[in-house]
Amino acid sequence: MIYMDSRQDITRSFPFLRDSADRFLEDFFNHLHEMLGQGGMCEPFRLSDHGYALLVLNPDEACSDFHLENWSLDVEYAELIDLGDCQLFKVCLMEDNERFTFLISIVGSQSEATEAWLANLVDGGACS
Repeated sequence: MIYMDSRQDITRSFPFLRDSADRFLEDFFNHLHEMLGQGGMCEPFRLSDHGYALLVLNPDEACSDFHLENWSLDVEYAELIDLGDCQLFKVCLMEDNERFTFLISIVGSQSEATEAWLANLVDGGACS
C-alpha cells in the first residue's frame, strides 16, 4: 500500500499508474488541500494533520479478509472513476466524524476477492 500524505508523495512516479491516474491523484490531493488547507498551495500541507489519509493499493496487494472485513464497517461511499484509459475504485472510509481514509485501486489489478469486494461496494451492496 502506498501512503500519500504530502505533495512530495503525490509527485513521485509509480510505474504501475497510468498518466491519467497520476493526474487524478494530484487533482484529488489538490482538491483536499484547497478544502482543508489554510494558506497557499505552496505552504507545507499534510493530509494526516487534518485527519485524512490517501492510500493506493499496489497491483496484487495482499488484502486479507481481516482488512476487508474491518474496512467494510467504515465505508462511507465508493465510486468507480472512469479515466478513459483506465478505471479506478475510490472508497471513502470514515473511522469517525473527524477521520477519513481514501482507498484507491486500479480496476483489474487486485485478487479476485478484493476486486469483488470493491465492485460490490460501488454497486451499493453490503459486504460480507
